[in-house]
Amino acid sequence: MKIAVLRGVRNFVIEDAPVPTLGPSEVLVRVKACGVCTSELYTWNGKIKNAQFPQYPGHEPSGMIENVGENVKGLREGQHVTLWSEGRGFSEYLKVPPNYVVPIPDDLPFELALGEPVACAMNGVRRSDVQLGDTVVVIGAGFMGALMIQGLVLRGPSKLIAIDLEEDRLELARKFGADVTLNSKKTDVLKEVMNLTNGVGADVVVEATGHQEPIDLGTAMVRIRGRLIVFGYHVGAPRQVDMSTWNWKGLDVINAHERAPEIYMKGMRIGVSLMTKGKITTKPLVTHVFPLDKVNDAFDANDTKPKGFIKSVVTC
Repeated sequence: MKIAVLRGVRNFVIEDAPVPTLGPSEVLVRVKACGVCTSELYTWNGKIKNAQFPQYPGHEPSGMIENVGENVKGLREGQHVTLWSEGRGFSEYLKVPPNYVVPIPDDLPFELALGEPVACAMNGVRRSDVQLGDTVVVIGAGFMGALMIQGLVLRGPSKLIAIDLEEDRLELARKFGADVTLNSKKTDVLKEVMNLTNGVGADVVVEATGHQEPIDLGTAMVRIRGRLIVFGYHVGAPRQVDMSTWNWKGLDVINAHERAPEIYMKGMRIGVSLMTKGKITTKPLVTHVFPLDKVNDAFDANDTKPKGFIKSVVTC
């Protein structure tokens, strides 16, 4: 089979490898698509220093079941699935335990059935604990922020405000249910949020960028005893926090990332159910699709973000 191996900075190499040997309690999946995650981007572009190579990225796969072990129940050959894995998703075949697999409808395109990031977003929504009638701000309306917006709308906020630098992303945020969109390149977004909340601030602010400035911005615009949700993926230099303001406001600050596989899978099952019912979608968010032998181009698109870019996916 073909597999993309990261041999160094900006250097995926397509190599031959044996198809994984299937154990009695494992599922072999013929990978059809795998999303490019920003967490992997930072190893590819060298932002994560002293990374060890080779590496085998790819943890957002979907595909078709090729075979199941003799002890596996409830799954069958030919079934369309999305799955959770710790890597090796940029390959033609991948094996995982059956509890890491979630069936998807046959009419859901594989490149849209990105169960892992959808699971992250749905778990982030659950961790945010948004209540009916809350005023919510989402800072960053990229791929993950847009998924969060769709999930948060289902929680019934009285007002959802989306903030981003790009008008095309804000337009999508409006389509996904944001009541107000603010372009931080054109508007004093802190002033606008305070005006929209009668000077009180938002009940919940979700930081979905992975950068320092939005953490500071969220700290400033969340109300006393509000919730600041850190959902962006942060790498590089340590972040600084305004602890005196966090103390004075009595904030609940929540790291909305999960690592336990069982929690991942719960979020994935929720996300697939919502996609199946048409309540959330990735369709307008997957903007760039590349074949496996162009995996470096897929990562470059994620890195340079050409006009209109939101998410790149590799088809295998």
